[in-house]
Amino acid sequence: MSESYSPDPGVEPVSGSLLSTVFLSERDLGLRIPINYVTSPGVSLQAACFPRLRYEDDNSGDCLSNLLAVGFRRFELDLYWNSGRNVWSFCPVAIPESIPNSTAPSNDASSATLTSASLTAASSGSMLEARQATGSESSSTSETSGSSSVLVGSELPGISGTLLNASPTSLGNASPTVVVLPDSSNDPLISIGPYVCTTTINLSTFTSQILSFIEQTENTLDATLLYVTLNIHAAASDKSPLSSPSAPTDLPGALDTLSSLFYGNLSNYIYTPNNLASDRANLNNSWYTVQTMYKPIQDYYTVRKNQYGVDTTEDGWPATSYVEFSKSKRLLLGWGRVDPQMDRYDFNADAGTIFPNGYIQDIQTDVVADSSGALTSGCFMQDNTDELSKINSSWAIDTFSYPTTLSANITPLLNFTTNSVECGISPFLNVTLLNATAHDNPIPYQNFTYSTVWSWAANEPRNYTSSSASTESLFRCATANIDLSGRWVVADCSQKYYAACRASGQPYNWTITTYPTSYSFAEDACPDNYRFSAPRTALENSYLSKALKDNHRDYDGHGAWVDFNSLDYKSCWVTGGPNATCPYSDSLRQQDDLHERIILVPAIAATIALIVTALTIFVKVVGGRRGRRRSRRRGGNGFVYEGVPS
Repeated sequence: MSESYSPDPGVEPVSGSLLSTVFLSERDLGLRIPINYVTSPGVSLQAACFPRLRYEDDNSGDCLSNLLAVGFRRFELDLYWNSGRNVWSFCPVAIPESIPNSTAPSNDASSATLTSASLTAASSGSMLEARQATGSESSSTSETSGSSSVLVGSELPGISGTLLNASPTSLGNASPTVVVLPDSSNDPLISIGPYVCTTTINLSTFTSQILSFIEQTENTLDATLLYVTLNIHAAASDKSPLSSPSAPTDLPGALDTLSSLFYGNLSNYIYTPNNLASDRANLNNSWYTVQTMYKPIQDYYTVRKNQYGVDTTEDGWPATSYVEFSKSKRLLLGWGRVDPQMDRYDFNADAGTIFPNGYIQDIQTDVVADSSGALTSGCFMQDNTDELSKINSSWAIDTFSYPTTLSANITPLLNFTTNSVECGISPFLNVTLLNATAHDNPIPYQNFTYSTVWSWAANEPRNYTSSSASTESLFRCATANIDLSGRWVVADCSQKYYAACRASGQPYNWTITTYPTSYSFAEDACPDNYRFSAPRTALENSYLSKALKDNHRDYDGHGAWVDFNSLDYKSCWVTGGPNATCPYSDSLRQQDDLHERIILVPAIAATIALIVTALTIFVKVVGGRRGRRRSRRRGGNGFVYEGVPS
């Protein structure tokens, strides 16, 4: 797995593009919402990157990069403890210690030698074979009285290894044949039963790439939270890779616990159970000490004072803004499934770093959908109540295995994904889309994450261009359109439409103003105890959509204002009314300046080239005219003709 974040070209939304604006809008709308109520798409790394049981470093690295680039923020890892090598691996079968980790050969050597002991151990398992990955057939390992061979291959086609004759071993007088190919984009592959693995497809490669992603997105425009769920298993024996593995005799030591390995690369970025406990125990010294923009909205949790007058909470979670921007944390870890063979693992050693099972995900078991992708049960958007205490969507995750086929029609799955998000549930992808990994074809995975957008309608927020600057500046406000299932469109701020108002302290209680008004006066039109607002989560937007229908206004196809505008800076969408300022104006101006410089330099060069060309043509024309005047002669008959000067 490549250790740097490097998605395929065109996979990641371009900065400043429509899609990047949409994702930034939704992140910013939910910045102060406790993270347990913010939906985000998740994926099983096994389903998206390893469906063919091939565990290769670079291809898997490209797969993970593409998943991050298209917007997946939750990852489920299946890790296998290989006690022989003392590593946590993505490969489900234990690679024998006798197979060395490959290193690139030196320039003056094109061959390598394995010891007799290594050959003996490598050949002893009847199910073990190492093959050249580009070959269509496996090279088998056999144990006979005549000969034995072990092939170690890489995916670099067209390069053959050097055959070495090893000395006789305990296999008899046979001379085992070893093929070692130079290292390539993938380390040499080892085939054991149905599995094909590199020796280095370990947890450290995942953490290195996550670190690279965090470092490349460590800014206010690109930073997002990541969640990793850890399923742990014992690796199967290479002698019986399809049998249930036995409990390992050697469990991870202190340096090999998962918390130690994650801390090795990511200690500065992990928000831990210890951090949460400390924050909750004294809100006066944690969430209340930061700027208002970083404080979690108190509508979503309960606060009590202890005997010392200190505010505490038992059910509260920090907001994204607090975790990311105030504490500079980017990652939460949680336990998933644990195989019985790993029951003796030292979970206490990880208790301060990894959240318990079910703590950062609440798997919904009652979700049911029809053939079109519509949810028939399990939705948190309820018609009979808007009370938060009765709509507990905290950490709701959907792992419903919606049926998919190998055909190109995944529309029902995408509909199901959209409907899950609108119901307050984070969709989790645990199937391989169109029989392709995210490395082979990232487009269906991109479609999956894009279907989780809950705010803007398709092709919004569009930029209106006009010959009149004043006209262009008016199309900077958002309306929720009932004809588009409550999705938002850009509208002229000076026009009079109805406005959306949310009840104070009740995130799901919405009403619509009784009369139309311009955007600037929408706050004044809201009734008492209601504020002109914009939905901050998908579920809030669903309740606003319900209010749009229930209030029976004549929207005339325009919908109602929501408190979201880009009046201060084009393409920078903010809440807070018409006088709100863009927090990213400096960064966006730098992008605009760069864009202008990129355009300006070629324009100047083109202008210079045009001037030079014009001058060249002018000189040639003038020179030609002079030459023609010199070559003209008047004949005796009075006619002028062109000819060679006499």
